[in-house]
Amino acid sequence: MLAIHLGWTLMDAQIIQLVAQKLGISRAIAQTHDEHVEGFAERLFEATQYFMPPVVLNEAIGPSINDLTYSHASGQVLRAAVDMGQVVIVGRASQVVLASYRNVLHVRIVAPLKQRIVYVMQREGLDVKAAEARIKQKDHQRHQNIKEQFNKDNSDAHLYDIIINTGILDLPSAVELIFLAMVCKARKLSVPAEQLGPAFGLPRYPGRPGDLH
Repeated sequence: MLAIHLGWTLMDAQIIQLVAQKLGISRAIAQTHDEHVEGFAERLFEATQYFMPPVVLNEAIGPSINDLTYSHASGQVLRAAVDMGQVVIVGRASQVVLASYRNVLHVRIVAPLKQRIVYVMQREGLDVKAAEARIKQKDHQRHQNIKEQFNKDNSDAHLYDIIINTGILDLPSAVELIFLAMVCKARKLSVPAEQLGPAFGLPRYPGRPGDLH
């Protein structure tokens, strides 16, 4: 929804998989892509091939090595995508990989477990137990991947510019909030780093230090 609202390219798992396959570091079979996604992936491949030579994996190489190589390639592709601009990236540990990029807005979307279960039941045609199991499995995988690769906690609020709880807010409202946050952050791109933060430009607190909470 956000990508459509902005008219930007949606960079989800299929693009990462396609580029990784073309770089020779993943055995995953690329899914079917429409012309727009395929074209974007081709440009990403061209942008990465000069500074990241293909790595040919032997079938005997263990999964941990393959995961490490894939993670490295994903990071290179994410950074190339940011340099190209106008992309909406879903997951891929981008909140960690792109943490130093001031021209990237990091968003976390959360919702109560019960509502997530209902959503997954409707989306994937699962019963309650299967939907809950799938959610918990995916949450655990995301947490473990970021913990093992980057020693970070994906629930750390400081990894994000904005966290939106969709327990009450609907998705169109979330898109509006994200767009507003993008505009606000974009206005700060030319501001020196030492002038960023909640304290800059504020007058001294009028009360006593003991009154602060």
